[in-house]
Amino acid sequence: MRITTRYPPGASALLALLWLSTASASAAAAASASASANSPPNIVFILADDLGWNDVSWHNDQVVSPNMQQLVDTGVQLEQSYVQPLCTPSRSAFLTGLYPFRIGRQGRPLGRLTPTGLTLNQTILPERLSDLGYSTHLVGKWHLGYCNWAYTPTERGFDTFYGFYQGSQFHFNHSATGGYDFRDQKEVDFSANGTYSTHLFGDRAVKIIEEHPRDGKPLFLYLALQNVHVPLEVPAEYLAHYPEDLDEDRRLLLGMVTALDEAVGRVVQALKDAGLYDNTVVVFSSDNGGVESNQPLRGNKGSVWEGGTRAPGFVHSPLLQGTPRVHSGLLHITDWHNTLLALAGAPVLPPNDGFNQWDALKDPAVASPRISFIYNLDNEYEEGTLGAIRLRNHKFVMGEDRDSVVGDETGPWLFNLEDDPNETVNLVEFEPALAMALEVLLLEETPNVVPRDEPPNDPEGDASNWGGVWTPGWCDVP
Repeated sequence: MRITTRYPPGASALLALLWLSTASASAAAAASASASANSPPNIVFILADDLGWNDVSWHNDQVVSPNMQQLVDTGVQLEQSYVQPLCTPSRSAFLTGLYPFRIGRQGRPLGRLTPTGLTLNQTILPERLSDLGYSTHLVGKWHLGYCNWAYTPTERGFDTFYGFYQGSQFHFNHSATGGYDFRDQKEVDFSANGTYSTHLFGDRAVKIIEEHPRDGKPLFLYLALQNVHVPLEVPAEYLAHYPEDLDEDRRLLLGMVTALDEAVGRVVQALKDAGLYDNTVVVFSSDNGGVESNQPLRGNKGSVWEGGTRAPGFVHSPLLQGTPRVHSGLLHITDWHNTLLALAGAPVLPPNDGFNQWDALKDPAVASPRISFIYNLDNEYEEGTLGAIRLRNHKFVMGEDRDSVVGDETGPWLFNLEDDPNETVNLVEFEPALAMALEVLLLEETPNVVPRDEPPNDPEGDASNWGGVWTPGWCDVP
């Protein structure tokens, strides 16, 4: 799909100006890491699943999340933090520092029978942190491939893994479409059956912190919580915080938020009890927008509208300056890769799509180094090409025909997000030169788009062939 709008003369000059802006930003991204403290900080990265913009107490006072609220109230609230529209792409971007379209992960999330995984041609974050002397742990959801052991967490740089391989499962019995999916390291853990996943993940995270030597390696804990992904399940005790006349599904989801909040609070308290808190950085984000709880933002999970890609989040640490504060600088999920490596003391950062954001997060006097990013770029979208790009306050969208398209509204779209954060006024007819310039910037990336890594499902992977457990070992690696 291409734009058919006629653009006026002068657009090429505007494009040149915009290109210079993005080129200078890209040059800044290649700068070496800033020096960290003599003792590298511990890093706890908490990723919620499908948590919407309107599902957190700092955006909605109906939500009961006192632990996270306290971290926001004493930390840095992230108000322009962006992720991918779906879970596998976001997790891929976090661990590689690359836009998913560069490695074929821009399409659908990995399925249960998909015979592939996160490319083995990239050195991912836990491997780099291990090389820097960190102890690395993943607790929770993986969702980056499991058909071969080579794709699984303990083969990708994590010292320990406790959780599930796939994208979703029942929260109590840990089954997923006819098979069981819960591991402690590589071993199937049937003892988890019957216990709520967020409780299990909180327990394991606390145990890792309690057993971490105070004078040993620095700690990297990636806590990828299952809440609030469907199916909507939560122990009844968490529903007591919400009125009985609330919509049933909404009440369940909010109860799941409160359960998630309890786990976050337990982790922070464990850091304090273990004497690790003063030298720890805690990052919190959702992996994508909520299914239908992103008001007042437009759109939901799966779309490149703000509601599908702008994530609630925060950073909390005694190492931050000038807190509490709201950080409105642009931040993209690819940035966490280089930001955390800089924190860890990496002398040089790898070339990727991310920026080292630590100085801007730590010091309120430092501006974000990022002025642009690509929301997504997919040449195999059902309607043609789907893509969106942000440059400073402007956002350009092409090919988006999913939710939140009103009536017979058709693209392309151009928004000024500073004046119109909810994407209600299409400016294409009013600023056609800017629209064309952003389209050209976006489509110049087309040669860099790797075809979707989506081979046909392989029935050999069905759990029925592996004793009722979703198990690696049924695909080859490239």
